[in-house]
Amino acid sequence: MENIDKNLVDELDRLEKAKKDTEDKINNIKAELINIAKLENKELLFGTHKMCSIKPYNKMIYPEDKSKLVDLIKSKGLYDSLSMLNKLFKNKLENK
Repeated sequence: MENIDKNLVDELDRLEKAKKDTEDKINNIKAELINIAKLENKELLFGTHKMCSIKPYNKMIYPEDKSKLVDLIKSKGLYDSLSMLNKLFKNKLENK
C-alpha cells in the first residue's frame, strides 16, 4: 500500500509540474500573439485549425487592501455614484 501511495504522489507531482510548464508556455504564446497583433494592427490571427481574436481593453487592478481607495472615493464625494450596490438599490427604488 505504501508503494501505491508513493507512486500516486510522484505521479501527481509530475503532472502538476507538467501543468505549470504548459500554462507558462500558453501565457508566453498569448503574449507573443498580442505583440504580433499590435505590430500588424490586427484583431484576428489565424492558425491552421483555430482563429484568435485579440481585442485591447482596459483592466482595472485594485489594491489588495481596498480600504484606502474606498476612503479616498468617499472623501471626494464620489462613493454613491461609483458604488455598484448603491446603483442597484437606487435603480430599484426609482422603479417602485
